[in-house]
Amino acid sequence: MAGQLEFQLKTAERRVALSVSQLVRLVRETLELHLDQCWVVGEVSNTRLAPSGHLYFTLKDARAAINVVMFSSAVRRMRFRLDDGIQVVVRGRVNLYEHRGTLQFYAEEVEPRGFGALQLAYEQLKQRLAREGLFDAARKRTLPILPRRIGIVTALGGAALRDLLRVLLDRYPNLHIIIRPALVQGPSAPLEIASALDDLNADGNAEVIIVGRGGGSLEDLWAFNDETVARAICRSRIPVISAVGHEIDYSIADFVADVRAPTPTAAAQIAVPNKADLRGRLFEKQSALVNGVERQTSALRHQLVRLESRLPEPRILLRQLRQRLDTAWEELVEAANSRVSRHRVLLREFATRTRISPGIVAAGRLRVAHSATRLAQAMSARAGSCRVTLERNIAWLNETNLRAPVSQARSRLSRLFNQLETAWRSRLHQQRLTLAGQAGRLDAVSPLRVLHRGYALVTKTRDGETVVDAAQVELGDELDIRLGRGRLYARTLGRNLS
Repeated sequence: MAGQLEFQLKTAERRVALSVSQLVRLVRETLELHLDQCWVVGEVSNTRLAPSGHLYFTLKDARAAINVVMFSSAVRRMRFRLDDGIQVVVRGRVNLYEHRGTLQFYAEEVEPRGFGALQLAYEQLKQRLAREGLFDAARKRTLPILPRRIGIVTALGGAALRDLLRVLLDRYPNLHIIIRPALVQGPSAPLEIASALDDLNADGNAEVIIVGRGGGSLEDLWAFNDETVARAICRSRIPVISAVGHEIDYSIADFVADVRAPTPTAAAQIAVPNKADLRGRLFEKQSALVNGVERQTSALRHQLVRLESRLPEPRILLRQLRQRLDTAWEELVEAANSRVSRHRVLLREFATRTRISPGIVAAGRLRVAHSATRLAQAMSARAGSCRVTLERNIAWLNETNLRAPVSQARSRLSRLFNQLETAWRSRLHQQRLTLAGQAGRLDAVSPLRVLHRGYALVTKTRDGETVVDAAQVELGDELDIRLGRGRLYARTLGRNLS
């Protein structure tokens, strides 16, 4: 090819003619012979994906257009979705479609112009999943405060797994960890990560899942920008923490996960609290509970004493009532006698003024005496009624009835105090048992127990530095060797650095 195509269609005689099929085939063979693969720049339009998986679109510029066919094998290799209006660079070759006699460009590779394929695929998937609501904060769940079992999805030999295990066990040594290894890089990584998440959900023992890997390039982290992984995180019934790459790396998995951690180490710190901090807070709460119980008990006792001081003594109250009754009776008798005496005086004066005959005076005196008798009887009856009422009140105000409410209140207060003290002692005993169990488990994983299996802990006497490498020790250095039982003190006579 030298800038143009040369077609040899001349014939010796005009009467020799070509069929349409022969002509089209001749043109196709000429194109295949003289036109190699090339790169073409243009704008995509009329994109259509056939049921067979082949992709059809038009590539155009301001002056021309050409139909493009991309077979399914090449479509599957594309990292992004081809949409109308995108400027692309297409690699392929021109050929003639014999059935229709049309010129077509058969594409084998497509790259976005001015934008990396991976970055474009990332932005397209991010926008599509955001429209579907996978990034919405409303669908994300809060993490449990103190999970007992944590699932991890990452590469088995990666640095991310070592960092996660170190931080998790440092913060909470008796944590149960379920590791589901998966590839985190390469073509099969997205499917393995999604399968690992589904397996942990099917198992159902994990309370939190950490999925991620260490840092790397965009290509290295691409498995976490895959739609398969994003949808596996979304359908997980267990809360998921995404820990992909470094703090500046953001993946699709970070947006879908319930919590995004900047690094695997930060994910471990988010997943579980520090056991030492929890123990300190527990002691603070216990102390506050004890102080609160003591303050409440003291306040109730003071209230009981104050109520007892305000309640009068029943015997004193009865004596006061009897005294008031006697006084009222004396006042009543005195008033009656005074009224009778006043009427007698008035009667004598009236008799003197009117000089009534002795018979009339006697009759009047008789009536006065009769009235005085009836008045005395009425006063006696009223006094008897008052005494009956007083005795009834005295019977009601006896010592037992007055002290019963006080005794009941005191019994109820004592019962409540005993229940509160029993509950507090039970809670304190339970916390002590829990603390003892945790201390026993901590002791079970203590590195000092390794010494009883024949190992030794070697430190330099000079500075107390732990010796893990022969290069740390100079000839003549004194060593402190701690065994399962006892210690040995030695001096270095030789060393082998291999």
